[in-house]
Amino acid sequence: MPVRKTESRIPANFQASDLGEAIVAGDGRCAIISFVTSPLVVGRENTYVFFVTDPVLAGMAQAFEWSFTENEGPPETHITQFGEISYLPKSVCNLTVSVRLKDAVNADLANLTLTQIVRLINKELELTILLESAKVGPSVGNLDVSRELVNDYSPYYQSVTLQSPEEGDAFQRFVFGLTRNGALQRLPALRKRHSEQLASSLNEDNYDFSNLIAQGVGICAIRLPLLAMSLTETSGSANTFLKWTELPEVQVKRAPAEIQLNQDFAGLVESKRLDLFNLLRFPKSNIAQCGQIIETLRNRYFPGTNFNDVMTGMSGIRGQWIIKHFRLGPLQRG
Repeated sequence: MPVRKTESRIPANFQASDLGEAIVAGDGRCAIISFVTSPLVVGRENTYVFFVTDPVLAGMAQAFEWSFTENEGPPETHITQFGEISYLPKSVCNLTVSVRLKDAVNADLANLTLTQIVRLINKELELTILLESAKVGPSVGNLDVSRELVNDYSPYYQSVTLQSPEEGDAFQRFVFGLTRNGALQRLPALRKRHSEQLASSLNEDNYDFSNLIAQGVGICAIRLPLLAMSLTETSGSANTFLKWTELPEVQVKRAPAEIQLNQDFAGLVESKRLDLFNLLRFPKSNIAQCGQIIETLRNRYFPGTNFNDVMTGMSGIRGQWIIKHFRLGPLQRG
């Protein structure tokens, strides 16, 4: 069936707009979600996903017809067999993204349109890069990663909030650091390939799912079992998708415990696995969940400590420990 399982449901207790810039049909049966929120940037690829959440509509669908129109130019049209596509804007423009869901006789079942603005690349960042090339001013590190974070995802990490608010921007800076670390670990092509393999495994069971989830997913490189241990199943509930499980810090002992944890995640009911995957598939919700996870880790291991003290107190040891939990754990202490 062209409508894959991974595009058949919005995660429970979330809306399409929690995943990215979204347009939802008036009857609620389908939606377009964009990885990057407008404005986009010329020459930077963006991914779009078309969800069909109504089983009857999904059962009739046979293909997706995508049209990308820059200003009043001719549309660029593509037919896909499932609801995902990437597009690279070619000019500063108003970009119109239209999707027609087709049945077996090529008749329209649904039609949605998303309009976005496309602008030039961030001038301030490019000036910093130019000055760096002349050995003047601060370093921006990996240029591709800097361009991705500033041009594509800055609204996401700048808007993360704590469930228990604090003064200052230490929490946002902490989330940005983990987002940058995740982007540095794997460039977009490798992240995209991993996501595609996870989706293929969930839809067709043709990859080793337990092995795939040993790797971090998406822009922040979040491991699915850690998300499942941190996220409650319903708002206000204390029940998480997986019980909190601390792994041994010593690698020789941690490896078998991690394998078991990955198998526990793979044993979750399908709807839960789909929802957790989609929360990490999209950059907006991936970064938001990164924030939720580090707040959970802070509350569990350093309760009563604000994020400014996490980052600066005790020479930053608490912050380093949270990062270690995030990457490898949670880990047993002592």
